[in-house]
Amino acid sequence: MKVRAIFTDLDGTLLEPDGSLRSEAMSEIQRLTATGIPVCLVTSKTPREVVGLLARLRLETPAGFENGAGIVDGIGSVVFDPAAIPAAELRLAAARLRSRSGAPLRTLDELDDSELTSLTGLRGSELAKARDRQATVPLFVAPEWDSTLNATLGARPRMRLVRGNRFLHLQGDHDKTTVMKLLLSRLPSREGMVISCGDSPNDLELLTAAQIAVIVPSAAGPSEELVMKIPGAQIAPQPHGRGWAMAVREIVERTTLWR
Repeated sequence: MKVRAIFTDLDGTLLEPDGSLRSEAMSEIQRLTATGIPVCLVTSKTPREVVGLLARLRLETPAGFENGAGIVDGIGSVVFDPAAIPAAELRLAAARLRSRSGAPLRTLDELDDSELTSLTGLRGSELAKARDRQATVPLFVAPEWDSTLNATLGARPRMRLVRGNRFLHLQGDHDKTTVMKLLLSRLPSREGMVISCGDSPNDLELLTAAQIAVIVPSAAGPSEELVMKIPGAQIAPQPHGRGWAMAVREIVERTTLWR
């Protein structure tokens, strides 16, 4: 069985916690693309961040941005999913959510540069790219508040909260699988299975939509929620980019594609 495509999260999965990229991960991406296996980024990052990463990773495939809000290509051409909600509307909803829940949340916009650098490792122009949200509003609030915030949001039409590594994302009713079909439709026609890689709860749908799911652990181990909800997933043998490269290499070699 051949590999149709590999969909991967970025922060904590392909990238290190400080945003760096291990040489093993870069080498594996180069090997995959040379073999004709598309690697598609599906991330909570903004379109501007994704465009820079596509160039950095030397990828010509389009990518999903802001938890499935849409797709973007290497020249910055953006297509939004119909379920995406403009960030300005989401910021107003975040203010109401804070007032009604009593949660000590702050939006990404309300964090100063030093705080955001401490959380993400980003600096300089990269901070401006991260702040340029189009269709999600990351909330900085402890996970202990998630259930209260979800209850407060209730059945508000078109909106949902999704927990990532560092932030709770307020967004439209979309997820990372929303863009999978669109991305696949833009890839060369090819039979085979889909592999998805992720590390946090906002990757759940992405992982369950694939034939093979790879949970990439942090230094503290894999996400307990993902392990519980996807019992058949493969756990990468090392954290972050090194584990990503090892797991992907083993799976692809197992298909005999490189033999």
